[in-house]
Amino acid sequence: MAKSVKKAAKKTVKKVAKKAPKKVAKKPIKRAAKKAAAKPQVKKTGKKFLIIYHAPFEAMAQMANVPPEQQAAGMALWQAWIERVGNNLIDVGAPLINGKSLRASGSSSPSDKEVSGYSLVVGKNLDEVMSLLENHPHLSGWHPDATIEIHETILLPGM
Repeated sequence: MAKSVKKAAKKTVKKVAKKAPKKVAKKPIKRAAKKAAAKPQVKKTGKKFLIIYHAPFEAMAQMANVPPEQQAAGMALWQAWIERVGNNLIDVGAPLINGKSLRASGSSSPSDKEVSGYSLVVGKNLDEVMSLLENHPHLSGWHPDATIEIHETILLPGM
């Protein structure tokens, strides 16, 4: 009896698997494919740099209470920077919260580094990346203690 149950289960799985692709909406997929084809993404080659944004924790908390029009103005600055950097931008990144410091002993504590976000860019050297960060929205004056840190990544042998 167990064999017949397994056979029936396998048949059901196969039937569902055959029918599943037919139910997928093809138009949105075709539209997305056309959009991707219309804008060829040429990835720039070079060294990768991690951009780390710092701001006091209280400044980040205050951003949640900013009026929508002020938030929109800040996002417009970011969008302009993203467009200016173009293919040098590998990952625009995201805001970061609730950091933890972990220790070899297994203990942890809240991070005190005031890291507020990151981005990943590519450039031929540090000078090129520095030019990409000119007039960056994080340094636009939204907070006097906001800073940017840049780190060049290195490849690990065999990775």
